[in-house]
Amino acid sequence: MPTAEKEQIVSLLEEHLRRSKAIVFSDFHGLTASEMVELRRECRKHGLEYRVVQNNLARLAAERVGIKDTDQYLRGPTGLCISYDDPALAFKISQALTKKFERYKIKGGIMEGVVVSAQEAEQLANLPSRPELLAMLVTTLQAPIQQLASVLSAVLREFVSVLDEIRKKREGEQQTLPTS
Repeated sequence: MPTAEKEQIVSLLEEHLRRSKAIVFSDFHGLTASEMVELRRECRKHGLEYRVVQNNLARLAAERVGIKDTDQYLRGPTGLCISYDDPALAFKISQALTKKFERYKIKGGIMEGVVVSAQEAEQLANLPSRPELLAMLVTTLQAPIQQLASVLSAVLREFVSVLDEIRKKREGEQQTLPTS
């Protein structure tokens, strides 16, 4: 039977799991205390939260919120990189942290309630961010409108050009007509 303190921790983890858009399970074994401070600072800088958890308590919290198949990721030292806003951001920052800290490893993750493997987490890290996707969408939507405007202005230019040629031709005809 869990103690009151452990029950409180599980409840807190449940809340984090419910509110989060994405969570990355990581192995931080071998990082020094100063590296852990730097890792947490880096996460906070991007609006993420990093928590070290007890595997059994995290497993229990995941089961309570309906997330299954986390057992393989909750072995050994486990840290959670939690994103409450942009789902891809937790994966991007965790991927960057693997390059910065040699001993930091991604085990897997959860994206909007779906458990993902380490390989899938790497693929998610390579996705464009939400602002980048929105910019791509605007560009894609804008292109046909710009092409239509270009075609319409070309038609107008051609029409003006034809009228100008007709005017020149008529002026030339009037000059060549004999006067009686």
